[in-house]
Amino acid sequence: MEADALRSFAVFAEHRNFTTAARELHISQPSLHVKIRKLAAALGVELYERDGRRLALTAAGERLAAYALDSRRRAEEFLRELHDESAPTLTIAAGRGALRWVIGEPIQRVGGQGRRVHVITADRDAALGAVTSGRADLAVVAHDPPGRQVEATQIATYRQVLVLGDGHPLARRRQVRLGDLDGLDLVVPPAGRPHRRALERALLDAGVRWQVAAEVDGWDLLVHLAALGVGATVVNGCVGLPDGLRAVPIHGLPEIRYWAAWRPPRRAVVQDLLDQFGVGR
Repeated sequence: MEADALRSFAVFAEHRNFTTAARELHISQPSLHVKIRKLAAALGVELYERDGRRLALTAAGERLAAYALDSRRRAEEFLRELHDESAPTLTIAAGRGALRWVIGEPIQRVGGQGRRVHVITADRDAALGAVTSGRADLAVVAHDPPGRQVEATQIATYRQVLVLGDGHPLARRRQVRLGDLDGLDLVVPPAGRPHRRALERALLDAGVRWQVAAEVDGWDLLVHLAALGVGATVVNGCVGLPDGLRAVPIHGLPEIRYWAAWRPPRRAVVQDLLDQFGVGR
């Protein structure tokens, strides 16, 4: 596989569009078609397929795209090291809550050591997709461990807490049970979100009646509406609270686990951040 063909395919894989990729590569669209056709023939696999009016990478195409991007990054990192430049940029994909409450301080410490950090805000599927495609070095996701296509390690665990005003009778408890939430108005994520599904299932199993006070996306907005008195909410124990709110641990809800995931070739690149969580080499 020639470097030029790999670079061309990496750009095409990023855009999934021949016109846009050819423009970025400063070559004609027919030339790009020829390069990718020859590459597919040399490998003996199909690299993309049509899905209606759009182009989609095959499984082999996804693997080659990740390999091509890894190769380009390694070349760039080698050149930086050769000229005594700084360490390669660390690209992290994670949700808003994880970025703010789970890995915010580790990112700050890594940056304080002179490392450049690039952040991609993404939900679980998009974050893992960014890692497997090579667009991100590391993903941070919650709940279940990532699949076998990546290496992963657990980096944090938090209890789930009920957040409500200081004046509420439950705010004086050291701990509440699911049954104590009966009759509450709750601020919850939109239907279909993992946290919403898990909470609904747990409350249903416990026979708890509750009402939706509001539906918003993100820990910060859940807490903000609770502070406005719209309703109580259930969040991870890592979430910071403004004055006037109290977080009470909930007995009967599972702890929320956070995972860092990366592709094996990028282990050395992500090690600085893993060190912040005590993950050895």
